[in-house]
This record gives sequence, C-alpha cells and structure tokens, in this order.
Amino acid sequence: MTTNKKRLLGAVLTVLLAGAGIALYTPADTPVASAAQWLAVKPDPLVHQIGLVGKIEPDTTITLTAPFDGNVLANLVEQGQRVEAGQVLLRMDPATLEVQLRDALSAQLKARRTVQEMQDWDSSPAVSRARRSLRTAEMTAGNTQRKLTESENLFKRGIIPRNELDDLKQQTQQQQLDLASARSDLQQAQDQGRGEYKQIADMELTNATVKYDALHKLLDGKEVKAPFSGIVVPAPGNNSSPQGGGNNNAPVQAGSKVSQGQVLFGLANIERLKIVAKVSELDINQLHQGQAVEVMGDGFDGERLTGSVSVVSGLAIASDSQGSAQFPVTLSIPKLTPQQLQRVRLGMSARLTIVTYNNEQAIVIPSQAINRDDMTVEYRRAMDLPVERVKVTTGQSTAQGVEVFGLKPGFVKAGG
Repeated sequence: MTTNKKRLLGAVLTVLLAGAGIALYTPADTPVASAAQWLAVKPDPLVHQIGLVGKIEPDTTITLTAPFDGNVLANLVEQGQRVEAGQVLLRMDPATLEVQLRDALSAQLKARRTVQEMQDWDSSPAVSRARRSLRTAEMTAGNTQRKLTESENLFKRGIIPRNELDDLKQQTQQQQLDLASARSDLQQAQDQGRGEYKQIADMELTNATVKYDALHKLLDGKEVKAPFSGIVVPAPGNNSSPQGGGNNNAPVQAGSKVSQGQVLFGLANIERLKIVAKVSELDINQLHQGQAVEVMGDGFDGERLTGSVSVVSGLAIASDSQGSAQFPVTLSIPKLTPQQLQRVRLGMSARLTIVTYNNEQAIVIPSQAINRDDMTVEYRRAMDLPVERVKVTTGQSTAQGVEVFGLKPGFVKAGG
C-alpha cells in the first residue's frame, strides 16, 4: 500500500515538472525582450513658453501746452478723467490775442494797399506830379529859348543892350537846369514803383500775411481739444519733485495766467496699449519681435487679451543687485473694444505668456537613442521591417528627450 502511494506521487511530480518546463519555455519570450529596446515615435505638438509679469501702460503719452499767452477761461477736466477724441479739455481767454490779431490785420491791409499802388504806380499821384513839373519846365525853357533867339537878333541890330541879352542867357541856363532836375524827379518817381521798392512792398505784405495767419491759427486753438481718446494724466517729465516752484503738477485753474508753450497736462492714449515687463538674461535670447503673447490679469479676470512682442531691449536695466541682469521688453496690444476698455485700465498688472517655440509636428526621442559620433539613430518603420541608420539633427530639449529633424514616424532603438 505504501509502495503504490509512492509510485503515484512520483508520477504526479513528473507530470507537474514537465508542465512547468513547457510553461517556462515560451517562444515569444525573446521577441518581447527585443521589443522592449524599441520606442515608437510619432509627431506631437511641442510648445515652449515663458511666463512674465508686467504693467499696462499707454502706447503713447503726449503733452498738451498753452496755445498762446493769456488767461485760462475754464478747465473742463481733472487728472485721471477719461476723454474722447475731439472733446474740449480747456478754454483760453482770447481777448489779448484778438487785439494782436486786429493789429496784424491792419498791417496786412496797409501792406496790400501799398502793393496795389505799386502795381498802378505809373498813374500814381507822385508820378503825375513829376510829369506835370516836367511839362512846365519844358514849356518855360522853350519860351525862354525863343526869347533868347529873338534878343540875339535885336542885339545884333543894336536895338537892345548887352546886359538884357546876358540876363536872358543866364535865365535860359537856369531853366535848362530846372528841366534836367524835373526829368530826374520823374525818373526817381517812376523807379519807386519798380525793382527794390516793389520787392520790399511784396515782402512786407508777405510778412504781414504770415503774421496774421499765425495769430489767426493761434486763435483757432483757444479751445484745447483731445487729439485722441485717452486719460488725462500729469505731463510727462513733471512727476519728479519740483525744484523751487513746487507747482509743476498743480492742475491749471480758471483765471490762471499761462505763457505760450506752458505745459497744461498730459494725455495718455488708450486706443493702443502696451505692457512693459522685465526678462532675465537667461530668457532674453528666446524673445524676438513679433512673437505672440497671451495676456491675463486679476483686474480684468476672465478677459483674455492677445498681443505681440514689439521691442526687445539690448540694454540691461541698471541695478546695484548682484543677481542676473534684467532686460526691459515691450509688448503691444491691438486696439481694444469699448467693452474691454471698461475693464482694462492703465497701471493694472498683467500676467504674460509668450510662446518662444511652437512645432505642431515635433518628433521627440530619448537623448540616449542618438549616436553622438555620427548623429544617427537606429530606426525601423515597423517592427517587422529591417533596421536602418538615419542621420538626424537636434532641436529643442524637453523633459522627455530631444527634438530631432530628419526622422519619420516609426520606431527607434532606445539605447544599448
């Protein structure tokens, strides 16, 4: 009985060992180990981004100045107030300028009358008087010359004495001098309407007209208007502490006397905005003009703005810090809608996301898959196709590996 049990137990063990041997020997085991060395690769989007923090600023800020010397009639705005293009911001009292304008108009009319007289100078009173004087001198000289001729005949006949003849000769000479003087006076009178005299009159009219037009243009600016939609701000350059006066930033009040060109206030353009941010020297070379920017902010939560990099500074910000250098970067934002402008305000902080690299069809493989000696990888299009060596070039580095070019979808050997 015991012997039979031992034999039965031995037979069972033999069968179990045989089954275990069959189970351990699996023909597919070798291919699985081989497949573990190959990695499937296919195109996937690869995007690199830089996150920054900046402040919303106006694209441009201009200075509005007094158009002419005078008193402020009314200041219609306050700092921080939003205004529309063409809105009247300030009115000037034009009384003093109007006096100057009337004087300039009077001078212009006089100069125009002088030029008109020059154009009709040949019939002017001065030339007419000179002509009459010349005709009178000619008639007088002619009569005296005839008397002298008659007296010479009478003297030869002994009818008149010599002293009477000598008096006529002297009178004739004097009248010839008067005749020459009359001719000279006529020539001078005629010359006064030509050449330099006419040129001087023309220039005086031009100067008078220019002065009048300039004053008239100044008078047209008695109402200071907003050239574009914006925010009234302190004038650029007036934010520093004043030296001595202390009124640089004081608002202009009605009745204040101002001089032409005196700063009134600034106007920040809100039709176009920009964002100024600081970028570390580690990231600055990844930025260039035209890169897309996504803008978000706590002050306008839910509003997602888009823009682009407009200026990448080549000069670091001066700092006493021993840390890495910081570079200013300016980002432009396209014109916002009126609804967006109600939420986005000057001075708000903004979070920026700048796409520094984007490849929708990037192939990324482990760096150890690349043979650094000849920059090749072991590649097969499918697992049942032969292996070939493909030369590649590298691109961006990622956490998963390195981007390569020159490789098609398939399988690469992940390493030795």
